[in-house]
Amino acid sequence: MILPRRLFRLAAGAAAGYLLAVRPWHLRWGATDSEVHGDLPGDDVVPLPQLQATRAVTVDAPPAVVWAWVVRLGGYPGPGTRSGTGPDVRTEAAGESAQPPHDLKPGDVMDGGGFVVERIEAPHSLVLADRGADATTTCSIALRDTGGGTRLVYRLRMRGEPTVRGAAHVAMTDVGDFVAMRRQLLAVKAGAESAR
Repeated sequence: MILPRRLFRLAAGAAAGYLLAVRPWHLRWGATDSEVHGDLPGDDVVPLPQLQATRAVTVDAPPAVVWAWVVRLGGYPGPGTRSGTGPDVRTEAAGESAQPPHDLKPGDVMDGGGFVVERIEAPHSLVLADRGADATTTCSIALRDTGGGTRLVYRLRMRGEPTVRGAAHVAMTDVGDFVAMRRQLLAVKAGAESAR
C-alpha cells in the first residue's frame, strides 16, 4: 500500500514540476516578453488557441540569408513535415551552403502535406496553416532586422476540435513540439551564420 502512494506522489510531483516550471519555459524558449505578448502575422487565423508557443533566436546574418535557410529546410522550422519532426536538417549538418529560396505563394502546400502557405511577405514573414480534421494550426515566422543580424521569431497556435481526438492532438503537440522546434531554430541559425 505504501509503494502505490509513493508512486502517486512521485507522479503528482513530476506533473506539477512540468506544469509549473518546464512547460512555461519551453512555450517561450528564447523569446522576450514583448515577443511572447506581441502580435504576429497569422494570429487571427486561430483567434482563441488552446495552445500557443512563441520561440525565438538571434541569428548573426541578415534577414535575406535567414529567409533562404527557412525555405531551404522545408519552408519553415516546425511540425507537420517529414513525419511531424520538422524539416530534414541533414543538409545543414553536412555543411552545404544555402541555396536560393524557391518561390512560395499563398496556397502552396509545404513538404509533407497538411500545411499550406496562408500569407507570405519575403523575406519578413511566413504564415502556414493546417486545417486538419482534429485541429486548426498555424505556424508563423517573423524575421526582424536587428542591424546586421536577424531576430527569428516563431509562433505556433492551435485549437483542437471539441472531441477526444482533438484534445489528444493538442496534448501531443504541446509535449512534442518543443524538441523539434528548438532543433529547427538552431539549424536555421547555424546554416545562416555559416553561409555568411
